[in-house]
Amino acid sequence: MSNGAVMLDDPARVGNFIHTIDRLCRRPARGEGVQDSPHAARQPRLARWRGGEDRKQHVERMGIPLVQLSEAGAWPEILAPQDRQATPVISRGIPRARPDIQPGEGVPKILSRIVSALRGTRLRFPRYQLTAQIVERLAESHGKEDQARRVLRESDRNWGWGVDTAGRGAEHVPFPLNLLLNLLPGFLHDLRLSGRVPGLGGRFRWLRRALSDDAPKAPGVAALLAGLDPADEPGVARLLLRAFMDDLSGQYRRSPLHVRGAGHVFYPLLLLNEHGEALVELLEERRADLGRFDPVVVVSCTPDAVLLEDDDEPLWRLIRWRRELVTAEDRDAWRRVLDTPLTISAPPVPADLTRYDVADPAWVPPARVAPWWSSWTAIALFWMALAGAVGAYAGQTAAWHRNACATGLWTPWTESGRQLAGTECVGVAEPDYLFSPGNAEMRQVQAVLQQENERAAKLHEGSDRPYVTIAYLAALTSTDRDALAAAREGLAGVAIAQRRQNNSAGASEPLVRILLANAGGRMQHGSSIARLLLRYRDEEAPIVGVVGLDQSRQETVAAIQELGKAGLPMVASTLSADRLVNESPFYFQVAPQNSRQAWMAAAFADSLVKKGEVKRRARVYYSHDVTDYYASNLRARVVARLEERGFAVEGLRFTPVGGGKPGPDDRSDDAYAGEPRDAGVSACGFDGLVYFAGRGIPDFAEFVKGVADKCADAPPTILGGDDVTRYAADVRVRSAVSGVGYYYESFAAAPNKCGEPQRHDFYAALFATFPFECEEPGPGRTLDGHAALAYDATETMITAIRRLGKERHRVPVNSYTVWRQLGTLYTPDQSGHAIEGATGALDFGADSPRQYPLDKAVLILHAKGAERPTQVGLCGDVTRAGRSEIFPWCASVPEIYR
Repeated sequence: MSNGAVMLDDPARVGNFIHTIDRLCRRPARGEGVQDSPHAARQPRLARWRGGEDRKQHVERMGIPLVQLSEAGAWPEILAPQDRQATPVISRGIPRARPDIQPGEGVPKILSRIVSALRGTRLRFPRYQLTAQIVERLAESHGKEDQARRVLRESDRNWGWGVDTAGRGAEHVPFPLNLLLNLLPGFLHDLRLSGRVPGLGGRFRWLRRALSDDAPKAPGVAALLAGLDPADEPGVARLLLRAFMDDLSGQYRRSPLHVRGAGHVFYPLLLLNEHGEALVELLEERRADLGRFDPVVVVSCTPDAVLLEDDDEPLWRLIRWRRELVTAEDRDAWRRVLDTPLTISAPPVPADLTRYDVADPAWVPPARVAPWWSSWTAIALFWMALAGAVGAYAGQTAAWHRNACATGLWTPWTESGRQLAGTECVGVAEPDYLFSPGNAEMRQVQAVLQQENERAAKLHEGSDRPYVTIAYLAALTSTDRDALAAAREGLAGVAIAQRRQNNSAGASEPLVRILLANAGGRMQHGSSIARLLLRYRDEEAPIVGVVGLDQSRQETVAAIQELGKAGLPMVASTLSADRLVNESPFYFQVAPQNSRQAWMAAAFADSLVKKGEVKRRARVYYSHDVTDYYASNLRARVVARLEERGFAVEGLRFTPVGGGKPGPDDRSDDAYAGEPRDAGVSACGFDGLVYFAGRGIPDFAEFVKGVADKCADAPPTILGGDDVTRYAADVRVRSAVSGVGYYYESFAAAPNKCGEPQRHDFYAALFATFPFECEEPGPGRTLDGHAALAYDATETMITAIRRLGKERHRVPVNSYTVWRQLGTLYTPDQSGHAIEGATGALDFGADSPRQYPLDKAVLILHAKGAERPTQVGLCGDVTRAGRSEIFPWCASVPEIYR
C-alpha cells in the first residue's frame, strides 16, 4: 500500500487521523474487534472455502491494537476533553477517559481515575469497587484470616445488614426458630464469602478465582486474602486491572442473558500520557492470553517522536494491521500481530476543529445505532410481558389443577381426562392417579394396578398376544369412609384378575390394561363419564369393555344407555335391579337379579314362620329416593313374593341420610317413617318379619341404632337386602350396636380367616397381594363380597376375550366381538361351568342366553355386634359348598328366578 502512495495535505491528514481513532472505537454489529470497514457487508461464511488469498481470511479473529501516539501534542485533551461542552471531534457516544498521570504514579491510582471518568457513562464496575475496597484495607487483613473475613463482611453491605438484623426479635419466637434465626444467616453469609457455592457467592466467587489464578481447588476468599501481601504492588495492580477488565467484558457480552450488552456500540477509549507505561505493560501482559478479549481501546503517548514512512498515514496503517491479523496462518503469527503496537503519528492540531468532526456525514457515515431491543424500555417491556405470560401460565395451571384435578404443568395440547364436579374429582385416569379422598390401602391397590399396566405394556413388545384395555367404571370417591372402602375392595378384585391373566402364557391369552373411571360418590356423573370414555382413544390397547358399575341409580342407568349406544360391552359386579338388563343388550351382570333375591327372602321368611319365630306378616322398609332404582325395585319384588306366600305386608318409607323429605306432590300410599333411625324405632314390637330394602351404609347403620334405642332386649326379626353387606363387613361400625342381631342376604360366600383353606383361589391371592386384608379388626372388608364380585366381572370379560383367540380362525378383538362372545358364556354339556367364579358358578344359559347368571348363589347370614357373621344357608352353585349349607327348599325355586 505504501508503494506509489501520495502524501496527503494537512487538512486531509487531520481528518484521516480523527477517522482512525473513531474507527478503532466503533464496535461491529457482529463479532468483536476492528473490521476492515465498519459499514461494509459481512463476508459470507462460504468465502473461507474459496481458493486464492481469500482462503486465508479469518474474519472472526478478534483484536484491538495497542496504539502508540507519536507527536501527540494537544490531541489527548481534544479527543477526551474534561469539559463536556467541548467540540466532540469523534463520535459523542464513545466512553472516554484521560487520566492525569503523574510521574511514578502507580496503576491503582490510574485505574481509580479511569473508573471515575467512565462511571458517568452506562458502564458499571461492581467487581472493581469490591476489589478496591478490599485493597484499601490489605494492611489490616494481611496474615490474619479472621480479620480478612471481617473485612469481607463489612464490604458486603446488603448481606451484612441481613445478618445483623436477622436475630432481632428472635426472642419472641419458639426456641427452634430462635436458634435458626441466630445461626442460619451467619452460616449462609460465611458460605457466600467463601466463594465456593455456585449461585450464592456472586462477586466473591469471581474474587476467589482472581486471587488464586483460577485454581479450582483453592481455599476460601478469606484465606486467599490473608495471603495477599500489600507490599506486592504488581500483584495488587494485576488484581485491580483484572477486576476493571472483567467488569468491561461482562457488560459487552452478547447473549440472551445479556441483552443490554448489545446496546454498547462503542468501545471505551483510554488516553494515557507518557507516564502510563506501567499500565500499558500490564495490559500487554494480560493480552498475552489470546482467548481473552478486552473491549477497550488504549492509546498511549510516546515520550519521543517516532520516525515513520511518509506514506504511513494512520488509516492506512490500521487497515494494514487488520489485514495482517485476519491473514495470520497460526496462533504465533496472530500473537506477533497483536503484540506489535500500532504507532500513529498525530498531525498538527488545526486552528478550527469543528470542520473535522466525524459526526459530519461528509467525512464518515454516522455511527451504528444500538438495536432497539437492547434499550431499557424494550428490556422492561420484555420482562413485563414475560412476567405477564408466566403469571397467566401459572394462573392457567392453577385453574387446570383446580378444575381438571390435574397434576404437573398445564399443556394446552393435552387433557387430564378429569374435571372437578362440585367437591369431587371425576373422570378417567391411569391407576397412578388417586381420586381423592384416598388412603394408604387405596394407594397400595392402585400401585398394583399400575405395575400390572406397565408389565402388560412390556410383555406386549414383540408379542402377538391380544393387548386390550378394560375400563373400571365405579364410584371411586366418597365422603363416607365405608363407601370408599367398598370402592377399594372392587379395585382389589380387578387387580387380582388382571395379575392372574397377565401371568398366563399362550398365544390366545390377552394382556390386560386397566383404566379407572370415577363417576362420583353416588354415580351422579355416570352418563358424562361414559361419554368421556367413548372419546378415549388408544390404538395400541383399545378399550374393549367396561366392568364395575356401582349402585342401581338413575345416573347408572344413563351410563349403561350411553355405553350401549356406542357398542361397548359392560359386565357389572354388584348391580342387581331387574330393569338394568332391559336398558341395553350390551349390558351383563354377575350378580343375581332382585327378583331371585326377593324370592329367597320370601322363602326364608316362610321357613321362619314354620319354625314359629315370626308371625305371617311383614313390614318392608325402603328408601324414599326416586333415583335409587335398587331400593324401589327390591321393595316391589319382596312385597310381591311375600304376598304370594300369604304374608300381610305393609310398606314404610324413610328418608335416606342426606336426602330430602317427601314433598307436597308425593303420591305414595305407603306410610312415612321419617329418618332411618326413626324407622328403626317404629319397628320395635312388631312380631312379623322386618325387611330392610335400602343402603347398608349409612341408612341401615342408623336403622339398627334406632332399634337398639328402644328395644335392644327384644328386637324384631330383621332381614336385610344384599347392600347390608357393606354394614356387616365393617366390624368397627357393626360393633357400635352389640345387642341387635339381624339376618342379611349376600351374593358372595364370606372367606375364611387368613391361613385357613379358602373356597376359591381368589381369596388366597387377595390376602397374599394385600396383607392388610388379613387384619381383624382392620381396613379389610372382604366379607361384603365386593372384591369377589369385581373379580368375577373382570374374569368374565377376560374369558370372553380369551375365547376369541381359541376360535378356529382367530377373531379380531374389539368391543363388538367381545360383546358377541359374552353371550356365549354357557355350558354346552354337563362337564362343568362356563366360569368358576369366586362368588359361584357363572353361566349365562344355554338355551336362551341372557344377561345375568343362571342359578346364581344367594346366601343368608346372621350377624350380631362384633361377632363374625355366620352363614345360615344358601341357594345356588357355590364352589366347595356342602349339602348342609344348602337350604332344603332351593329345589323349588321357579325357573323364572333361576
